[in-house]
Amino acid sequence: MMFTACSKTTTEGNPAPATSLATTKQTPSPSEEKQPSGNDLDITKYADKPCDLIKPDQLATLGNFKPAKQGAGPLGPTCTWLGQNSIKDNTYALSLVTKGSTLEKMRENVKDRTIFKTTTITGRDAYSTDGTDGTRDCATGVKTSSKDAILAQVSLGEKDTEKTGKSCQASERLAAIIIGNLGG
Repeated sequence: MMFTACSKTTTEGNPAPATSLATTKQTPSPSEEKQPSGNDLDITKYADKPCDLIKPDQLATLGNFKPAKQGAGPLGPTCTWLGQNSIKDNTYALSLVTKGSTLEKMRENVKDRTIFKTTTITGRDAYSTDGTDGTRDCATGVKTSSKDAILAQVSLGEKDTEKTGKSCQASERLAAIIIGNLGG
């Protein structure tokens, strides 16, 4: 949470804005953590249609896919785009994290994985991770609000040699598309 300082008082009890602003970071209390901020993205409006978070023309830039499969996972609503050919085409998945986890909790759970990095996606706190070597699989979590997030995952086709070793770049690209479509 950011605080700005005021200086000079014009009349008692009515501070004038400071000519120079000082900022201080403080750790929010648990009740403050759950309060919305001005840049929150509402993922709950897609809870019954998570597959709509990628437009057909955007999906076409990612590869060849079978029809999207909507579902429910432990984190919340999901959508999976299976590659048309499981050997050469990539599979992408999206989870809307609405069932009580936060980006911070998710990041804490995976920070010790073989591949782990904190990053930003379109200016939002994010991380990318894989439990093995990041060659074929990666997951990217992005904060959408103090209580929600998205998790974008990719599993590269065995014959997608162009992206081999770049799976986190692929999951981050998917996450950026989704955040962009959410208005972030």
